[in-house]
Amino acid sequence: MHAPAPVPDMDLTDAQWRLLAQLAAAALPDPGSGGRQHAGAAVARGLDPDQVRVDVPVLAWLRLLEQRDDWLLVTDLGAAVHYRRTAEASESRLSDVARFTESGEAAAPHFARTVRRLAQGSISLAEALGRASRPA
Repeated sequence: MHAPAPVPDMDLTDAQWRLLAQLAAAALPDPGSGGRQHAGAAVARGLDPDQVRVDVPVLAWLRLLEQRDDWLLVTDLGAAVHYRRTAEASESRLSDVARFTESGEAAAPHFARTVRRLAQGSISLAEALGRASRPA
């Protein structure tokens, strides 16, 4: 057994990221093959059918999606790339929360410690809420 290959870092457009996210959620009828009905399915999911038609060949070439029987499906690689981006965005947001908490530590040290412990996973949300309602 060998170690899995690292998930590559992709430089996609915003529209390509949106399409990939939609495909990670569920397959999509291919607007390039099904006419008005398939285009309507893309619109219903917040996608521009014309842009999808442009992006599909690129994402297929990158092996992030595949076309099968008039459907667009995310590949395993496409799902991994999507979820890597989602995880990185969450990590960045959590880092921002930690930095914000540190900036207010002098004014509210008990609160800052509680937020830090919650972010680290050493206490649950219920415990954090209980600590926040207690006087310092």
